Amino acid sequence: MNTLSKTLVSLALGLLGFVLAGLAVTAVLDPHIWPSLFVGIPVGVTVGVTVALATVATLRYREHRHAGDLDTRLVAAYRAAVVAVATCVIVVPLGVAAVVFDVGEVGLAVLVFGLPAAVLVAAVVAYVTVRRTLPAGRPPTA
Repeated sequence: MNTLSKTLVSLALGLLGFVLAGLAVTAVLDPHIWPSLFVGIPVGVTVGVTVALATVATLRYREHRHAGDLDTRLVAAYRAAVVAVATCVIVVPLGVAAVVFDVGEVGLAVLVFGLPAAVLVAAVVAYVTVRRTLPAGRPPTA
């Protein structure tokens, strides 16, 4: 897969993630928060960017794994992408549930501020952990 097609696939999936997450959060929070779009847009942006970057990392990882020339950086980036997506899948429903079940302002804080921070921290920790645990002399496994 060439660079242009990887970029287009990543942008398309990122845009799809933005639209789906933004619309879902906006629709679910509409009865609970008046300008629910102001919560849906930041969540959609965070999820869309995460999906786009995870797609890039996954496509690069699969291409190099197929060619047999994996290195530690690619494996670390791939695992960080998986952790970032998993963080989105966990944090968004928790934040929405906190708003829906009227836990207070905690749900809004989790969605608008906590989600980007959690995704960033989880991805960095996963990347650094893989880089430190895989020996430099040995090619990494999947």
